[in-house]
Amino acid sequence: METTTMDQWTPWPDDWPARKDGHECALCTFVREEDPDWGVRVYTGQVANGYLSVRGRIPGYCWVIWRDGHVCEPTEVDPADAQRFFADLLTVGRAVEQLLQPAKMNYSVLGNSVPHLHGHVVPRPHRDPAAGGPLPWEHLHEERRPADEVRDLTDRLRNHF
Repeated sequence: METTTMDQWTPWPDDWPARKDGHECALCTFVREEDPDWGVRVYTGQVANGYLSVRGRIPGYCWVIWRDGHVCEPTEVDPADAQRFFADLLTVGRAVEQLLQPAKMNYSVLGNSVPHLHGHVVPRPHRDPAAGGPLPWEHLHEERRPADEVRDLTDRLRNHF
């Protein structure tokens, strides 16, 4: 097995500190001015909103985005707000799981591309493009899903809360 040394690792982008501070944050903008070409709000929680993605191959894929200002890490909010954020994340996940009954649910809080506190709720279907392993991102961000399918799932999720 080939190993890499630290000198072979990739550095973070030069503008990373500005992005972490919220400069031109795409998710701050999205929470204020929702873009229906990417997602539709299905849930308004205590401190975060849940959005159904309108893109990708995985029906029910949602984001839960911190809405009360720019925050990069869950450790940057007080413990009670962090609990509220994760409660909002699990509320969306629970609704997706109950409605779609996937084989498995995946949750991730990364922020490696957009450093704004948000979580991904990914239902893994019974017929899965990568069953038993990590789902490649391209399955979540490709072409737009059919509009009638998005409308139907949006209505079902909104009615579930």
